[in-house]
Amino acid sequence: MTASSFQIALLKVLIAVGWSDGVLTDAERRLIGRWMGEFYASEQQRNYLQYYLEQPTTRQQAEDFSKGLIEAVHSGREREEALTKLQQLAAADEHLDEAERLFLGRVRDLFESTGELGLFANRLRGFFSARPFAGGRSSDALLAALEAELVKLWRERDYPSDPYVAAFKAGEPPTPEQRSLLFVGALAGCTWGELKREMPDPLPCIRRCLRLGEPQTRFVTQTLVDPYVQSLDRSRLVRGVENYAERPLALGLVDMLFCLAAADGFISDAETETIRGVALGLKVTHRMFIGSKLRFSGEQSG
Repeated sequence: MTASSFQIALLKVLIAVGWSDGVLTDAERRLIGRWMGEFYASEQQRNYLQYYLEQPTTRQQAEDFSKGLIEAVHSGREREEALTKLQQLAAADEHLDEAERLFLGRVRDLFESTGELGLFANRLRGFFSARPFAGGRSSDALLAALEAELVKLWRERDYPSDPYVAAFKAGEPPTPEQRSLLFVGALAGCTWGELKREMPDPLPCIRRCLRLGEPQTRFVTQTLVDPYVQSLDRSRLVRGVENYAERPLALGLVDMLFCLAAADGFISDAETETIRGVALGLKVTHRMFIGSKLRFSGEQSG
């Protein structure tokens, strides 16, 4: 059993509420941790949420999380659960400022009424717009630091030069496409490294699932097979792919991981759950995730 998409969306909003004054207190962390247990969050889901627990939420992220929660709520019961937990978390540290008191009053009003989701969304946005979101490095700065690490890693390797990478190898910043492919290759390699299995030849899966030209395919492969990427923060790599890669490329990454998993003729539960953690971070729907798995499982059993 794993947490549902609604429960993950709710946990992200709760984390944002906790960070909204610039500090996620121990009391708030304990409460969020307890809810993760109640929701039966898997290890992969916990790893995904850990990124947001460690890095202060930005106002833009908070607004995005709010939209995600509104989209994930499909019943009155879920709305009431969200409202109840928002009340509990806002009061967790027993130090309510005026904005929190106002927010809680509106939440209680909505909780006691039949309220519409649109009203719920507006009140969330109103709450977040008034919060300071102080402290911490921005998510942009954290991703820039990880990108610099990937660039340094690539340049330290003695890869053959070709026109596609000539400028990059000579010291120019990566192009937007190269940046996205660096993160895609690193995320795939990091994810596979968690399985502690020998990687099959990745070229057929990259060609089939990412549908790149040969220079781009070589570029992804060089990062994917590098042992160093296994030590990187997978949750931050997910954020990099989410931020920089076009949607088809992100979806192709999930296909590619299932393609690699199926290379030995069987996709194990451990492989499925590890890939699920990546798919969750990339906001791949459950239907698309299952469709990808079945497609590659079916080929092996057919």
